[in-house]
Amino acid sequence: MAKPKLLFGPDVTQTGFSAASIAFSNDLNPARIIREILQNSMDAAVDANESVAHVRFRVTMIGGPEEVPDIEGYKKAFHKAVRFAKKARGELSSPDQRVVEGIEKALSQLPEGSCYLLSIMDNGVGLDSGRMTAMLGDGATTKSGDAAGSYGVGHFTAVPASDLRYLLYGGVQSNGDRVASGCAFLASQPGQPHLKAAKGLLVRRFRPQQKDGRVYDFIDPADIPQLLADDLHKIRSEWGHGTVIHIPAFNYFGHEKWRLSEIVAPVAAYNFGAAIYHRELVVEVDETTFDEQNEVVTLDGASIGKLLEEDVDQTRGVRADANSPLAGLRPAGQVAHAIYRVLQERPHEVTTNFGNAIVHFLSPSATGNTRVDLFRRGMWITDKIRYLGGSDFADHQPFHAVLMPEPGSELHRLIRKAEGPMHNALSFKLLDDKHEKDSLEKSLCMIADWIRGHVPKIDTDEYTPDDFLVVETDGEAGGKGTRHFSMYGTPVVVQKANVSERLLLPDGEPTNHQRDRKGGKGDRNAPPRTNHEGPSRPLPFQSTVVPAGTGKHVVSLKCVEATEEVSLSLRLHENVDATCDRIWPDQIVDIQKFAFQGEGRVPQALRGPDRKEIRMHGLVAGET
Repeated sequence: MAKPKLLFGPDVTQTGFSAASIAFSNDLNPARIIREILQNSMDAAVDANESVAHVRFRVTMIGGPEEVPDIEGYKKAFHKAVRFAKKARGELSSPDQRVVEGIEKALSQLPEGSCYLLSIMDNGVGLDSGRMTAMLGDGATTKSGDAAGSYGVGHFTAVPASDLRYLLYGGVQSNGDRVASGCAFLASQPGQPHLKAAKGLLVRRFRPQQKDGRVYDFIDPADIPQLLADDLHKIRSEWGHGTVIHIPAFNYFGHEKWRLSEIVAPVAAYNFGAAIYHRELVVEVDETTFDEQNEVVTLDGASIGKLLEEDVDQTRGVRADANSPLAGLRPAGQVAHAIYRVLQERPHEVTTNFGNAIVHFLSPSATGNTRVDLFRRGMWITDKIRYLGGSDFADHQPFHAVLMPEPGSELHRLIRKAEGPMHNALSFKLLDDKHEKDSLEKSLCMIADWIRGHVPKIDTDEYTPDDFLVVETDGEAGGKGTRHFSMYGTPVVVQKANVSERLLLPDGEPTNHQRDRKGGKGDRNAPPRTNHEGPSRPLPFQSTVVPAGTGKHVVSLKCVEATEEVSLSLRLHENVDATCDRIWPDQIVDIQKFAFQGEGRVPQALRGPDRKEIRMHGLVAGET
């Protein structure tokens, strides 16, 4: 029987190592790569009628070049491609040069047995010749029902995780049939009469005549490379069926100082929290090869809570560090933890004309903000949903909801279609016609109406306190204390808090701006209005903040007019920008010591055992 060879077919277009046609293989984004792999594995488990998807990441060392199938053929193709690119262009472009240097480094390490090998195994339906052909082709996704696509372009996202840009695939079906292949992404090579393509396939041979839509024969089962054969045997013994991906010369996504579990676990927990919580997904990470102290890390319904507790302070602002492998990971750890809390609430089945949906909700929300997170088959999609935004529930008590369409329903199909290829948004533009758009719109409106019927309305008889003083500091020793004043004016009953609507003149007469908002004509000849119309009251407080050691500050407040009642608390604000996913209130800090100078009554200097608040009554001008 013929040994498997890495074969490069004919092509008429010259392609470089970083060509746009294979640009996906230059994007070393661990969050995206892991998310796509997990999503594909979950869909494959659905196709196999498995109630739980098992995905195992394992890192080992490759003991020598013979463990990489047809490495000699790979080397020859690589060197030809480099020479051809230099001859055609004079020198390599910067992106091409980076790819070439990475490959050369991996090839130099391979004989020493110092290359990592990442294996990813799952208990999905496995691969047959048709699925393997679709996967190795142009990335066209093979779907089953309303699954997101089990065998398509998602696997190609893992290409940049290999310094060789060489991936190997194997699958075993429930009847025991096995299939294996591989795919390498290099650059064009010279050939007769045409160029050779940049992409090489690990197959037995090219067919002299095309049959069944395939131009090659797969490796004979007896000739499947040993590493793949061993893992397919493990899959068959443990799960009965499944798929394995091998990533030789694994580069830890460019972050070798990180353990793989520190990257995989957050991505899985944040993006598949609902599936893991409902015990529909189990993720394992095995790095025990390198350190006897390491243990296999398992993320499942029992352990996800602990991980999310550890990441409760992670915001998108924290993840913005470009040096972190988790840069750009969404949703943030705080959001994922909040979702985990909501999932513990009783599920409600909501009926629409196009299928049912499961809704978990917590009201009032732990954050004080209204938020709806959409999951499909346990995978987080988005929190930007038409008719289910925070402003759509402005008259209701803040709540946090998790929405999941019922698999197999028309609603599920429409949401899947509106997600697009990245599964991280919901766009009505992706639906085919008006009927589909109307159907999804009506379903979302019915869900929104159901939520309104189950979340209390806000009591409109609300007002804001007379004055707020906001004190800002840099937060640590050595920082500069600053002085900041803020006054909101005399309390009035309002339905929606808006500073401009609460500005009153001294005699209580509303400003022109307020009259116009209430339907009055106002003065058409008046100059442009601002939020500072009319005379303002004097600021009742002045403040100075001075750092007094690590985590300690001395705050001096001076009252410049008599005040009937004052409540004082200090909050630690993290100063994250408005685009982040931060949803928790600022932390209220302890007031260790308190001293009052001047007249007035202070019947309760420290209220309660937590030392968080001071209340002062009958306060006259003085300093605290």
